[in-house]
Amino acid sequence: MINRIKIHFDQDREYLPLEAVQTLPEFFKQMMGGNGLFLKGYDTPIRVRFKGERPDGAHIWELETIPELIETIFTVQATPSFHVEVDYELINQKDNLLLGKIIDRRQTYATRQDPRNEKVRGNVVASNFLVAKTNIDFSKLTGVSSQVILSDIQRTVLKNYPQSKVVFLSVSIHSDEIDLMKEHKKPIFILDTENFESFPSPDVFDPKKTFEDEFLLDDKVQEYKKKKIGSFIYYPLFIQMKDMHFFAYLSLETERPGIPGEVLDLFKEVERTFQERIMDSNTHILDVKQNVLNVSRGGVALEVNDMEIIKALKVKPTFTLDINFKLQAPIRMALELRHLEEVNDFYRLGGRITGVSGDKKAKEIYHSLIDFFG
Repeated sequence: MINRIKIHFDQDREYLPLEAVQTLPEFFKQMMGGNGLFLKGYDTPIRVRFKGERPDGAHIWELETIPELIETIFTVQATPSFHVEVDYELINQKDNLLLGKIIDRRQTYATRQDPRNEKVRGNVVASNFLVAKTNIDFSKLTGVSSQVILSDIQRTVLKNYPQSKVVFLSVSIHSDEIDLMKEHKKPIFILDTENFESFPSPDVFDPKKTFEDEFLLDDKVQEYKKKKIGSFIYYPLFIQMKDMHFFAYLSLETERPGIPGEVLDLFKEVERTFQERIMDSNTHILDVKQNVLNVSRGGVALEVNDMEIIKALKVKPTFTLDINFKLQAPIRMALELRHLEEVNDFYRLGGRITGVSGDKKAKEIYHSLIDFFG
């Protein structure tokens, strides 16, 4: 039985529009004679053949094998050196023939530089996974250590804004602004409290309409006028574990309107740096072995059936592991998760190599082993 793949994580690719629709039939014919065309999103490769174009522009496709369910939107993909995807709206299906109308087409910006070696399967395994802990005691995580980390980051990143501060929810006074940040998971950045003008960005929540709907806007304007606050930014800090935990926020208040927009970027940097440091200090090693599906100079693909690894990657999508080639010393490397798919009773994981432990020679040994096992 051919089943749909369930996507759990997929790092965004950089795509370019594939504008020349009139050249697609010719491209499809070239691909059928080369690497092939496939239906995207199934646990078994489904090769497809382009059978022609109708006068109304709809395309006819023939499937080599028929999955149990064809979605109302289906995607045909090809990967010569770059990656191409064409989305179709299903108009009709008869046996193994699909009639579809193009709704989108795109190609990757970057081309694949290094080939994948898939002959390593059965000869190479991954082990000793250093991943995030999933049973972290949240009260300990947001204790003294997090306060020390934040204070240190604040001194370095926000050195030009010494009036900024970190406010922990455990000691803060309840407010409407805190409730809105918790609900929308976005900062509140008011440039001018007199007219409640918000910083124009999709990353910022504008509370003006909410306060108007709840007949609170006039009270808020007076409140900030009384406090002599002409502009402010409150930036929520969440810790991503099994759920998003809101435990503190960064605050900057000025008497005059017009806090510069660069503060938003600085607060984002504080958040990113804090997440990295707090999660790096809460990791452990899982002594398990998992199959390696393929390797390249830039990445590794694994077959994962250990659920603790999957849970950990959903908390922190970076990890380290040992790659074990037969009769060779393990090679320690750091990876960044690129995609995670559930395929029947296992997960398929793709990671980008961000570092190889040891000197330059360790990376050269890894590259030579890829070639040797090819």
